Amino acid sequence: MTVALRKENEQTENWRDKFYEFLDARLDKMERENSMEDLSEISKVVFQERSEILGRMVLGLIERKFWHLLNQDKCECPGCGKNMQKQGKLSRNIQTLAGSFELNRPYFYCRSCCLGHFPLDEVLGLAESSKQYDVQDVEAWLSSENPYESASKTYEKITGDKLSEHHLYEVANAIGKEISVLDICPSKEEIHKKIEEMSEGKTRRPIMMLAIDGAHGPMRPEPSPHPREGKRGKGEWKEVKGFRLYIVDGQSINHLISWHQVCDDQELAQDLMKIKDRGLIPEEKIRLAIIGDGAAWIWNRSKEIFPTAKEILDYYHCSEYVHEVADTYYGKETRDAREWCEATLTRIYYGNNDDVLADLQRMKAQTKEPQKMIDKFYSYLTNHGDKMNYASAKRGGYQIGSGAIESSNKFISHTRLKRSGAWWYIKNANNILKIRCAKYNGTYDKIIEKYKKDDLERIKNNKIKRNLHIVK
Repeated sequence: MTVALRKENEQTENWRDKFYEFLDARLDKMERENSMEDLSEISKVVFQERSEILGRMVLGLIERKFWHLLNQDKCECPGCGKNMQKQGKLSRNIQTLAGSFELNRPYFYCRSCCLGHFPLDEVLGLAESSKQYDVQDVEAWLSSENPYESASKTYEKITGDKLSEHHLYEVANAIGKEISVLDICPSKEEIHKKIEEMSEGKTRRPIMMLAIDGAHGPMRPEPSPHPREGKRGKGEWKEVKGFRLYIVDGQSINHLISWHQVCDDQELAQDLMKIKDRGLIPEEKIRLAIIGDGAAWIWNRSKEIFPTAKEILDYYHCSEYVHEVADTYYGKETRDAREWCEATLTRIYYGNNDDVLADLQRMKAQTKEPQKMIDKFYSYLTNHGDKMNYASAKRGGYQIGSGAIESSNKFISHTRLKRSGAWWYIKNANNILKIRCAKYNGTYDKIIEKYKKDDLERIKNNKIKRNLHIVK
C-alpha cells in the first residue's frame, strides 16, 4: 500500500469517527434536554438540530474528499507562479441547504503579488457570500413567487435557518440582471424535436402561434445614484410587454417560450429577433401565426420580423368593439343591440367585412358619442379587416383567441408585480420577470447553473485584476 493510499484510508476512518462522536454527543443532549412525548415533539427537536448535524456531515465529507488540500503546506501562486508557504488556517462560515458549518482551511500569501489565496475555496466552488449557490438558488425561487418578507419567513419555516429580506433582494437581482432572452429559452434542439414529434404522421406542418400583448404594472422612477437611499419618486403604471410562443395540437397547446419585460416595442422586437436568429422559430417547418389585439405596435413590429406570417386579430377584442357600438347606438342590452351584434359578428366571422362597413356607413347617430363609436369601429375594421377571417382560420387549425398570452400575463406578471402597495423600480421588476419566465419555460435550473458559472468566473477574474494592478 502506498503512503498516499494509507493516508487516505486513515483520513476516511478519522472523519467518520469524529462525526460519530459528535452525533452520539448530540443525541445524548437531545434526549437529556427534551421529553419528546410524541412524534411532533421528536420531529421538532430533530428539525432544530438538523442544520448543524447535516452541516457536520458535509464537513466530514469535505475532509474525506479534500484532505490533501486541508493539510497542504505549499501552494503555487496563481498570479506569478512562485511557491507560497502556508500562513496558518482561517475559518469561514458556510451555509448550504444541507446544513451550516465552519470551514477551517489553509491560507497562503504571496509577498510578490501581495495577494492571499485559499486553494480549497476555488476547488469547492465557493461563493463569496457565506450563503452558497444552492441557498441562492432557493432565494431566487422564493423571491420570484413572494414578497421578500414572505420569502424570508417561508425559508426559515422550511429550513430552520434565517435569511434577511435584504439578502433575498440582492440575490434575486444579481441573478436576474444577468439573464437574457436566450437564456430563458429551451434549446434549438428541444424545440425542433417537439416540432418533429408533432409532425409525425401528418400531411400539414404544425401550427406555431406567436401571441403578443401588453399588460400594466405599478412602476416608479429610480433615483440615482443610490436607489435604496434616495427619495422615492411618484409611481405610475407602465406597460409590461410580452410574447408567448406555443404549438397548437387540436384543442391543446404545447408551451415553448414566454418573455415579459417593462420595455418599449422596439426593445421587445429586438428580443424577438434574437429568438428568430437563433433558429427557435423554424418557419420552414411550421405554419406561423401571430395573434394580438388592435395595438398598432404589435402589428408594426411583427410585420417587420415575420412578413409572411398569418395575422389574426383576437376575436374577443373585436367583439368588444361590436358590443360597444351596439350599446351606444341601440341602447345597452336592448333587443336591437343583441340582434345587431349577432348579425355583425357572424358577418365578420365569415369574412363579410364589406357588408359590415356598408352597414356602418348607413348608421347615422343622433348624438356625438354613438357616432364617435361608429367611426372608431369603421376605422378599426378598415385597418384590421384582413386579420378577421375567423372561419377560415378555425378550419386551418389556428386559434382565434388570445387566452394563451392573457394567461401568461397573469401568471408571470400580475401574480408577482401587482401586490397590494407594491411599486417597482423598472430594472428590479424586469429581473423578477426574467426569473419567472425561466420558471414558466422550464429553464430555471439552466439559468442558475449559468449564474454560478459566471459568478465563479467573475471571482477568478477579480483576483487576476487585483494581481495585475498590484504588479503595475
